Amino acid sequence: ESIVQELPRKSGLKILDAGCGEGHLLEACYKKYSENRYCGIDITEIALEKAQKRCPSIYFKRANLSDTGFESEFFDVVTCTEVIEHVVDYRVVLNELKRVLKKGGFFLITFPNEFLWTVSRFLLRRDPVKVPDHVNSFDPLQMKSLINLEVVKQIQLPFNMPFIMSLGSLMKFRK
Repeated sequence: ESIVQELPRKSGLKILDAGCGEGHLLEACYKKYSENRYCGIDITEIALEKAQKRCPSIYFKRANLSDTGFESEFFDVVTCTEVIEHVVDYRVVLNELKRVLKKGGFFLITFPNEFLWTVSRFLLRRDPVKVPDHVNSFDPLQMKSLINLEVVKQIQLPFNMPFIMSLGSLMKFRK
């Protein structure tokens, strides 16, 4: 819901959800702003099949985030939620997502606080302690430096407390 609230309130926008999974975010966006054009890309075929069933009027594409196949400056908004921590070549992916974003467009990204997740898993006696498919760890300062665009908004999730006490971060950038 926090991400949906950050979408511009204009109609006819082209919005990309990079690493869309089963389409939950796109479904929420479409319900609130159906007049926009949405696209979801993911590498996982089964997730895309579920996404297409969930959102039949949205275009889905199987693609690697390091080479989306879209022309430069095509999208008004790019979202990438809970994805970048899974990506080995995250710099390449971030550059690709910025490439397909229009000048003046918005890039919304979320990422977990790996330290707090690991501590929580330890306290809850989860095995393995570290989330196994998270190959990267970020904090808001690192993300600001990596994306290197104007920061419009930063919200710590779920209660907007300092990052060290938050489960993750939502950052909104303008190109």
